[in-house]
Amino acid sequence: MDRGIKRCFLITWFVSLVWGCGGVQAPPLPSSYVDAGRSQEIKELNSKLIAQGLHSAINPADYLIGPGDLLEIKVFESEKLTSLVRVSSRGEITLPLLGSVHVDGMTARETEVKIENLLREGGYIRDPHVSVFVKEHRSKVVSVVGYVKEPGTYELIGRQTLLDVLAAAKGLDDKAGRTVYLTRTEEDGRKQAYIVDIEEMLLNGNMDINLVLKPGDVVYVPEAGTVFVEGAVRKPGSFQIEEGSTTVSQSIAMAGGPSVYADTGNVKLIRYLGNGKREVIELNLGDIQNGRAEDPVVKDRDTIVVGVNNAKRLLYGLRLNMLFGLIGIGYDPPERYSY
Repeated sequence: MDRGIKRCFLITWFVSLVWGCGGVQAPPLPSSYVDAGRSQEIKELNSKLIAQGLHSAINPADYLIGPGDLLEIKVFESEKLTSLVRVSSRGEITLPLLGSVHVDGMTARETEVKIENLLREGGYIRDPHVSVFVKEHRSKVVSVVGYVKEPGTYELIGRQTLLDVLAAAKGLDDKAGRTVYLTRTEEDGRKQAYIVDIEEMLLNGNMDINLVLKPGDVVYVPEAGTVFVEGAVRKPGSFQIEEGSTTVSQSIAMAGGPSVYADTGNVKLIRYLGNGKREVIELNLGDIQNGRAEDPVVKDRDTIVVGVNNAKRLLYGLRLNMLFGLIGIGYDPPERYSY
C-alpha cells in the first residue's frame, strides 16, 4: 500500500475511534463555519447600506466654507487676481486688491457673488465673473472608527447622514456589531451620545433614526458582543463583554466606575428586544454591591445609564431620550440646568 494512502487511512481510523468514545467531544468547527450565519447577516446589512448610500443625494453646492478649507478662486477678467487661498481660523481669506474677505459659513456660490460685488463696488472690474472651487475640505469632517472596512476621516459635503458615512467607509467589517455609537459636542459645549441600531434602520426601514451628521462627529462601530455604558461614569463608552458572564456592575467598573455626581440608586439597563422595542430595567447599584439585589448579566447591544445625584444637579445635567432604535443621552453644562 502506498505510504501516503496508508497514513491517511490511519488518521481516519484514529479520528473515528476518538469520536466514538463517550467522554470525548468532536473538535470545534473552524471559525469560518461557526461565523457563517453572522457573516451572512453582515453581508445583508452591507448590501442595503451601500444601496442606501448610492441613492443619497449629496449636493456639493450645499457645502458651507469654514476655517482650514483651501479655495481656488478664479477671476476670469484678470489672471493676476486668480488665487489659491486657505481660510483662516477667523473664517477669512486674503485676496489681491480686496484684502481680507469673510467667507465662513458661506457656500461657494455665495462667495462668488460676494467677491464679484466687492470688485464691482471697488471700481476694479466693471462686470466681474468669479469662480470659487473648494479644493480641500478641512473644516467639515467626521471620523469613522472601529469595525468598518475603511475607517478614517471623511468630508461632509452637503447634507450627509449616518448611513452615508458608513457607506463611504465601505460598510461593516465581519466582526462588527449591529449598533453604532455616535458622539457629538454642540457649540455651547453640551455633549451628546447617540446609540443607533443599524438593523432597525436597514432591515426595518426606520429612517427616522438616520441621524444627520455635524462637523466633528465621531462615529464608532464596535465589535459584536458589546455593552454601552453612559451617564455619570468616569469613562463612558462601549466595552467588550463575555457573553453569559459579564454583569451590570462589572460593566460599570469597566467604564471607570460611578463619577462623583452619580446616583448609584438610579441605574437603567436598556435592552434591545427586536423590532425597534426596548425594555428598561431599573437597578440600584448599591443594593447589587451589598448583595441585596441580583447583578444581571448583560447581553450584546445592552445600554447601561447611570443617573445623576439630585443634590449635585448644579454640577452636571443628564437627559435620556429613547426612540425606536435610538438612544440619546445628553449632557448639559451647569448653567443650562434649571429646577
